Amino acid sequence: HGSHFSIGRPSVSHPLLHMKNAVVKLTVKNRIEDLLRVNSIFESFATQHDIGGKLRYHLLVSIEEILTNIIKYGFDEQGVHPIHITFRNDSGAIEMEFEDRGREFNPLEVGEPDLDTPIEDRQLGGLGIHLVKNMVDVAQYRRVGDRNILLLRKTRQAAAPSA
Repeated sequence: HGSHFSIGRPSVSHPLLHMKNAVVKLTVKNRIEDLLRVNSIFESFATQHDIGGKLRYHLLVSIEEILTNIIKYGFDEQGVHPIHITFRNDSGAIEMEFEDRGREFNPLEVGEPDLDTPIEDRQLGGLGIHLVKNMVDVAQYRRVGDRNILLLRKTRQAAAPSA
C-alpha cells in the first residue's frame, strides 16, 4: 500500500497524451526579470491543462512569492545562479517545484507577518508567504545535499465546497 507505482504498467502511454506536457521544466536566473518568463510559461501550462480562475491566480501568486524570496534572500554570493522550476499536472493536483543551490534557505520561513504592525513597517515578503501557505494544500521544503527543494501542491477539484 502507499506506493504510487503500479507494477507492470506499460511505460508507453497513449501517443495523444503527449500533446499535453504533464511536466514542464525550466531554468531561470536569480533575477527579478526572469519572473515574467516563469509567469508566461506557467500561463501556457495552465491553459494547456485547463487551469483557470481562482486556482490559476493562486498558483501564479505562489510562484511569484516563492521566486521573489529565493531571488532576494536565497544566495549569499553575488552573481548569477540558476533556479530550476518544474510544473507538474499529476492526477488531479498541480505541483510546482523550485530547486536551487543557494545557501540553506527555506522560503517558507521568511517572517510571518505581524498583522498589528503598520503595513509599511512589515518585513517585505512575509505577508506573501503567509498567503501562499493558505493558498496551496502542501508547501514542503527540504534540503538535499547542497540543494534547496521546495514543493507546492494544490489539488484541483475541491473535495467539498469551502464555506
